[in-house]
Amino acid sequence: MIHLNGKLISNTIKKENTMSTETYEHLNTNILVGYTAQRGTAWHYKKELQGAESNHYDGAIPSEDIARRLFNWEAVSKPLYIKVDATIENCDGINDDGTPYKFIVAENRKAIVRSDNNHLFEIFTNGYTSHQYKEWLLTNLGNMIDDDINFGSAGLLKNGGVAFVSLEMPENVTVLEGFEVRPHLLATTSHNGRLATTYKSVSTFVVCDNTHSMAMAESGAQFKAKHSGKAGLKIQSAREALGLVMAVKDDIVSRILELSEFKVSENDFMKVLNTIVPKIDETDETISSTIKTRNSEKRNSIVGLYNSDNRVAPWKGSALGVLQAFNTYEQHFGGRDANRIERNYMNTLQGVSENKDSKVLEILGV
Repeated sequence: MIHLNGKLISNTIKKENTMSTETYEHLNTNILVGYTAQRGTAWHYKKELQGAESNHYDGAIPSEDIARRLFNWEAVSKPLYIKVDATIENCDGINDDGTPYKFIVAENRKAIVRSDNNHLFEIFTNGYTSHQYKEWLLTNLGNMIDDDINFGSAGLLKNGGVAFVSLEMPENVTVLEGFEVRPHLLATTSHNGRLATTYKSVSTFVVCDNTHSMAMAESGAQFKAKHSGKAGLKIQSAREALGLVMAVKDDIVSRILELSEFKVSENDFMKVLNTIVPKIDETDETISSTIKTRNSEKRNSIVGLYNSDNRVAPWKGSALGVLQAFNTYEQHFGGRDANRIERNYMNTLQGVSENKDSKVLEILGV
């Protein structure tokens, strides 16, 4: 297993080096990370790409910094025009082939763009309403912060099309020796149609810097508002969700302890592995060698994590260890594209990571 872990480390270095400097630079300036005295630096932290101002804060992130550094622009509506054929008498211009054209307004459509650079987010019907980041993620939540809970992270993704903030308690919660969590309220919305405005209770496992909402999955501890003219912030629902940031501490501690005490045999672990990553028949000539290699590498990497990685191996033989093996692989090793960091954030915001975690626990029956 030492060989597998060595291979895993090599793969990590190789994959991190394939990520473009531009991607790292964007995320090291457009994602703010607070409470680093408790959680440490983010796994994608690169000091040389911080610019004139670090994106890491020892304590809470001042709301003024979020407004100044991230939310200093708005999403604005622009009319949408369609180019159609015209006559010389009523044309707006001439095509390269000499035929005249004019522009007409698309009556039931509008474009949503960034006010600072005119970047186009998406085209919507006129019923779409933008939820401005400063109002929905700062002002509304800012009214609820106090000494016990404050902004712990904030960020822009998809060229500003998606934004998020979190409200966190200052201190980590120790569940097991070497295993700490950070319960928080995650708030997100978008200007590109990817996400409704959502507030939900989640927790970050500090040992692997992965975010989970498994403790709250069944209780429906979240608030959503669609981007429509009728949608409004139900402040009572948001306050109830905020209250769960304090209560989720007990829920997540209880759930992690349950997982750590749920014994898992080697056969149980292999059952999960074979269900989620079925082994490919190496003699099957209808399957390409590339697919066979990727399948083998993924299986070996997950096994290596489970047996040898310090983010996982201390809890080997329990449901917690199996969960850690699969979610750590997905967060830090899975996939071959160069946009791993943004993808991880989007998977968390859209519930993709939560669904994958639930699948692992479902197979284990816990």
